[in-house]
Amino acid sequence: MKKYIYLLLCVLVLASCKSKHRVVTSKSSSNTHRSNTYKTTKPVPAKRDRSLVTENSESVTGTTNKVIRKALSFKGTKYKYGGTSKNGMDCSGLMYTSFKSANVILPRTSIDQSKKGVRVSKSSAQKGDLVFFKTGGKGRINHVGLVVSVDGRDVKFVHSSSSRGVMISSLKEGYWSNAFSQIRRVYSKGTVNSSAPITSASSKGKTYVVKKGDTLYAIARKYAGVSASNILDYNKLSTTSLSPGMVLEIPKK
Repeated sequence: MKKYIYLLLCVLVLASCKSKHRVVTSKSSSNTHRSNTYKTTKPVPAKRDRSLVTENSESVTGTTNKVIRKALSFKGTKYKYGGTSKNGMDCSGLMYTSFKSANVILPRTSIDQSKKGVRVSKSSAQKGDLVFFKTGGKGRINHVGLVVSVDGRDVKFVHSSSSRGVMISSLKEGYWSNAFSQIRRVYSKGTVNSSAPITSASSKGKTYVVKKGDTLYAIARKYAGVSASNILDYNKLSTTSLSPGMVLEIPKK
């Protein structure tokens, strides 16, 4: 009888230990599950391509960003002489189409585009500038690209290469460094040259680049028959306040 009672007690003790083990295991598993769930649902910051238009975008004009974004949207498009679409694009066609997206009409060829705006040094290059090359061995400009990134001395530009289509290259690359001709910056009507203002549609009249200390009234006196209000209205300005580098169109008499 005692032996029977002893065996019964052993069974109860073992059953109790097993039950406790299950509870501990279940609790541990639950905690682990909650921890894993937290880790997998935690947002992961998206990576940014700092070499392109998003870099320092707060210092770049909206017009510049729009033109650069349009040009980059053609990345990978094959080269096609005379092309202006994703079916095929040549270098000047890429510039023409990209600038047109911001209501800016550039000439159709690279040589004519190189006559627009003002020439700037390579060390002063900014996003939105046009960079020109002489690659044909004839001593004349025959290729153009759009600056999309400036990092120290490294200037990167998007262009349509005859061998690889629309792509991004660097002025540090030997071929493009040797073929480099010039960089030009063009302006849009009423745009302040604070960073990389670009483009100018063909002017119906004369243009004037605002200098430090200029006023609308002083500028108007330079042109017979033109008043300050004429310039204000023609350029659709909301204020008479001017900033150096602003490009104004002067209406014809």
